Amino acid sequence: MRTWYKHQFGKLDKQDIQFVQVFAEFEKHEEEYALSCGWAEIESNVWQQLRTVRIDIEQYCKHSKPPKTSDTVNVKYISGAEAKDMMSTLSEIYKQYLDHHGYKLLDPNPIEDIGDKDVVYVYSHQNKIVGFSIWTVYGISLDNWQMAWDYVTPKLQLGKYSLWYEMQEAYKQEKLYFYLGASYDKSCRWKSTLPGFEWWDGQKWQKDVTAYNRAIDMDEELIIKTPVDYII
Repeated sequence: MRTWYKHQFGKLDKQDIQFVQVFAEFEKHEEEYALSCGWAEIESNVWQQLRTVRIDIEQYCKHSKPPKTSDTVNVKYISGAEAKDMMSTLSEIYKQYLDHHGYKLLDPNPIEDIGDKDVVYVYSHQNKIVGFSIWTVYGISLDNWQMAWDYVTPKLQLGKYSLWYEMQEAYKQEKLYFYLGASYDKSCRWKSTLPGFEWWDGQKWQKDVTAYNRAIDMDEELIIKTPVDYII
């Protein structure tokens, strides 16, 4: 393991505040442990310490109900290597997903970092690909680091359905935790409604939903005047 830091900005004259990002590299045998300690792999063997969320798969499957979707939705499992051959289709769906939510495209584009051994679920509606979900598997845990769909037919509830479907698949594979990545701001509030919810507070995993939502409240109130482009 090797750690390093990016000291972005801070205050000293009237406040003692530092904004520091923490990164690490891990050996293969350390990766599952890293995931269990709040690290998330943001690109090939570059991990960042984050407020992450994970779901106890067994608890989710015991206490959740399948969301309604169309009988015409089909799911296909492919490898990351196969997904690379259909990158133009996935990129277009990802763009529609970003546009729908008003999100900014990150640089580098995260879906271009799909690994050959990653797990990709492709969702089709009336024989047209409308969504996808990407896993990276670490032993008995997995990181579901991207799900996107086009929202052309909202009644499909594909975000909810894909999560439920993939949780069932993970349970069949005897996986323990389903990680849902970095969890900041209002777009991540929904995660606390899931059965089996836990969040990393920097020291330990918590199940306190109120404390998590309080942290989300603080995210929403935070205004950073420094231009994002200055944060490298």
